[in-house]
Amino acid sequence: MKRSQVVEEVLRGGGECGALLREIDWAKTALGPVETWPQSLRTTVGIVLASNYPLYLAWGPQYVQMYNDAYRPICGATKHPAALGQETAVTWPEVWGTMLAPGWERIQATGEPIRVEDLMMPLDRNGYVEECYFSYSHSPIRDESGGVGGIFAALTETTERVLNERRLRTLSALGAATLGQETPEATCVEAARVLSANPNDVPLALLYLTDATEKTARLVATGGVAPGDRAAPPSVSLETEDAPDTWPLAHVARTGETLRLQQVPEALGRLPGGPWLEATTSVLVLPMPRPGHERPLGFLVLGISPRRVLDDAYLRFLELVASGVTTAVTTARAREEERRRAEALAALDRAKTAFFSNVSHEFRTPLTLMLGPVEDGLQDTEEPLGARQRQRQETVHRNGLRLLKLVNTLLDFSRIEAGRTRAAFAPTDLGALTADLASAFRSTVERAGLKLVVSCQPSHEPVWVDREQWEKVILNLLSNAFKFTFTGEIRVACAARDDGMEVSVTDTGTGIPEAELPRIFERFHRVQGARGRSYEGSGIGLALVQDLVKLHGGVISVRSTEGQGSTFTVRLPRGNAHLPADHLTTAEPRHTTSLPTFVSEAEAWLSTRPPAAFSATEATPPLHEGPRPSHPSATVLLVDDNADMRDYVQRMLSGRYTVETASDGVAALEAVRARRPDLVLSDVMMPGLDGFGLLRALRASPFTADIPVILLSARAGEEATVEGLGAGANDYLVKPFSARELLARVEGNLAVSRVREEQRRIEQARQALAVVVEQSPDAIGIADTEGRVTFLNEAAQRMLGVPGQDAARRTVFLDYFPEEDQPFIRDTLLPTVATKGRWEGELRLRNLQTGVCVPVHYNVSTLTDTRTGQPVGMAAAGRELSAQKQQEAEARRRAEFEQQLIGIVSHDLRNPLSAIQLGASVLARREELNERSLRSVLRIQTSAERAVRMTRDLLDFTQVRLGGGMPIHRRPVDLHELTQQVIEELRMSHPEREFRVESDGDALGEWDPDRIAQVLSNLVGNALQYSPADSRVTVRVHGDAPQVMLCVHNEGPPIPDDAKERLFRPLQRARTGGANAGRSIGLGLFIVKHIVESHGGTVDVTSREGQGTTFIAWLPRRPPAHPTSETSVTT
Repeated sequence: MKRSQVVEEVLRGGGECGALLREIDWAKTALGPVETWPQSLRTTVGIVLASNYPLYLAWGPQYVQMYNDAYRPICGATKHPAALGQETAVTWPEVWGTMLAPGWERIQATGEPIRVEDLMMPLDRNGYVEECYFSYSHSPIRDESGGVGGIFAALTETTERVLNERRLRTLSALGAATLGQETPEATCVEAARVLSANPNDVPLALLYLTDATEKTARLVATGGVAPGDRAAPPSVSLETEDAPDTWPLAHVARTGETLRLQQVPEALGRLPGGPWLEATTSVLVLPMPRPGHERPLGFLVLGISPRRVLDDAYLRFLELVASGVTTAVTTARAREEERRRAEALAALDRAKTAFFSNVSHEFRTPLTLMLGPVEDGLQDTEEPLGARQRQRQETVHRNGLRLLKLVNTLLDFSRIEAGRTRAAFAPTDLGALTADLASAFRSTVERAGLKLVVSCQPSHEPVWVDREQWEKVILNLLSNAFKFTFTGEIRVACAARDDGMEVSVTDTGTGIPEAELPRIFERFHRVQGARGRSYEGSGIGLALVQDLVKLHGGVISVRSTEGQGSTFTVRLPRGNAHLPADHLTTAEPRHTTSLPTFVSEAEAWLSTRPPAAFSATEATPPLHEGPRPSHPSATVLLVDDNADMRDYVQRMLSGRYTVETASDGVAALEAVRARRPDLVLSDVMMPGLDGFGLLRALRASPFTADIPVILLSARAGEEATVEGLGAGANDYLVKPFSARELLARVEGNLAVSRVREEQRRIEQARQALAVVVEQSPDAIGIADTEGRVTFLNEAAQRMLGVPGQDAARRTVFLDYFPEEDQPFIRDTLLPTVATKGRWEGELRLRNLQTGVCVPVHYNVSTLTDTRTGQPVGMAAAGRELSAQKQQEAEARRRAEFEQQLIGIVSHDLRNPLSAIQLGASVLARREELNERSLRSVLRIQTSAERAVRMTRDLLDFTQVRLGGGMPIHRRPVDLHELTQQVIEELRMSHPEREFRVESDGDALGEWDPDRIAQVLSNLVGNALQYSPADSRVTVRVHGDAPQVMLCVHNEGPPIPDDAKERLFRPLQRARTGGANAGRSIGLGLFIVKHIVESHGGTVDVTSREGQGTTFIAWLPRRPPAHPTSETSVTT
């Protein structure tokens, strides 16, 4: 067999390593040619190359190496493929002398295999000495002589598992060590200790915390180096990033991101490498993030092992270290801050107790000096107070006693908290004492319509109590029961029990919600929304009761059902063994001092005045006089559960406003529904619906949402004010307040409300105007002072061909006029508007889309700033005249036609009528005519005259319609003479009728005699036409007045009332049923009216059944100063 075939046969397969082995010239190695290899070697090589498990073979005295592809990664990047066929000592010098050679020598000597788990082997397989871990088994390979020919190694690298387990132990220890540390500094020290225990992964650990200024990081713990080492500077500035001699914490603080430092500054010296000889050269700087702050909480400087690459697993481990330390430090800091807050609160609590105690003592002196003189004044019979002053002093006395009660409660509270209560327990008949205390409330309870039941029998055995403190227990419980009971009864009961005495106070009041029962004795706790007689109170009454009962060695409990009532039960033990011996006494009990204050406060809850509305006239005189408000009729709704406060504020406001009052929010809403006030002035803390609830209800309704609301509260401070204003109040006034301040706030808010109302009306008017402008058929536009168009209504957009407001705003005023008209607009119209404020006339406007120009009646006005008076633009309104122009042209055509008609009538009708009149007149004078012929001639003459008159009326009517009026030619006229002439002519034409003329006074004046004669002729002709043939027509001329009166009376039937209104209209006839009715064209009276009015006079008619009809014309003697537009007057 050829050598190559032997090599292929022995070194068959094996992938990459098999191919490399086949390429080696084995004759040049210590093993010699392949064909000389013993069978044991050949067999072992075949096993190695055929396996998928990492296998290694070292043969001969020189331990020549062969391995398979699975083993290849163990060689790293620097030893493969040179290790194949190479002696082991040459390939692995770093572990040969210390690990491999001694073991293999033992195998050679004993023939026994060696097994090792997780052995650390520092291998230089990737260009640096690497910390590696292996589990392996080294076994001898027997040759044909029976000796050990080589070593067979099966091994697995466990580096990743060993490192992960080690790092997990570190993280676990870190969490355990830092848990529960009290300060951030202690947390960092423990963290550094844990990290120092794992120098393989963390050869260096520096923990820095940011100081309070966030400008400097200070070192608090180290691992791997001592605190004074060059590598551990005690502080690092966070302001300078380019410092070359320290850690780059400022950069990390600014970016908030982890930074890997590949080159450590020389100034920091040589860094520790953990258990290795090499120094650490790479460092990771990690921030401890702190939400809500610009700077991190602190920093970790962690060294990277010189024998490990910073791969993903290593980086995640260091980040978890930083995260764990950050969480622990944050928790410790929160715990430290909580501890500091608790200490501060404890100190504050002690200071508060001391303050209450001191202030309560200090309050008593001025209160004594206030209450004493007030009581003296109220009891003074020698110089008694007047009614008004007595009322004020009684208010002061009631509220002074209430203040004294509060001071005493605070003092008791502070003494109990400070442990300085000096009780004097004496044997007492508890039943009798309790009954006496309860009886003091009887009058007040019964005035409220309630029943007080006291069931306290004298005690058979004295009970040791401090009388003053027991008074406070019973009085507080009774006061509480009365406050929350509106119907039914209050029952006080005392009963002896085997172990002591039991006292209970039961009421049928509003009860306590079940959820509130566990907190009912907490200090300052108040049941929200509870219905009571008043919302006032300190909130420590029941808490004080519990403390006082405990001081007696007793217990207090409560049972309550909401809506049915409550029972408070106090149990006191017998004897005095449970009490301090030094507090026992047999001295005479002290007299009560608290009773008057409790009773006075309870009586104050019984307001004798119902919470109804009253006006300023019904109220007591105002407290202060001052300037009257601009709107004295404004109505103010005052809401407060304290009767004295309602009375006080009402008296302040009643001199200026109408004041209505309500005792709580519910009553206030009812008052608002009944009558909407101009302003609501409400207390915040009230029973039932409080001030905030009332405010929400008012703001929720559109009817009341805009009513200004001022909240009154005893809660001072910015937070309370912000809360009130944030809830929707217009103003927030803190008690106590002065009358001037209250009046100023009320008037100010009313003034603002009036301004808002005026603005609302202006806005409504503006919106209405906008609707009118938008819907107007006229084209309306607005431009600024530069001529830029800012608005066009829909009519203008249609007329000018502008598609919408946006397009309009891209145009200027001149764009809408034809070019030939623009000089006039620029040189005449705009200057006129600028100087006179307005221009009106006819213009042409151009459609921007079609180019068509239309005539428009245009009105341009200046727009001015109402504050400065300066022009801010101009407004233009235009009405298209195209239809009007067409109508005017048509009217002109009709007028021309009517003028032609007038000419025809004047010429073609008057001439023959004149001939007929002349012929009839001649014939009538002929003597040979018989009577029958004469009547016919006279009839012809009368008809001709009527035709002439009708023609003249028709011509006058047409002249008036054409707008020319009636020409008047004035000259001096005697109306008496003119009347006689007209009547004589009428007598000739109507010889069968009777005429009567009455003249008196001066009838001289300047008139047109022909037109006045026409008036007379028409009026008399009308009288003849509508009166019986056998009746008389009377004409009267009266001239004693500045105007001459002309009357024409006939005895015909009356004119209907509905006909009088249209009597002087053209083409109208009265329907009286006269013999000649319907024979006129209905223009006579119309002409009469115009002739009289052309002379500046008036005409009227009166007509009654049985009295006939009278037409009266009043004619001024001189022409009017301003002739009417319908009349063309010439003189």
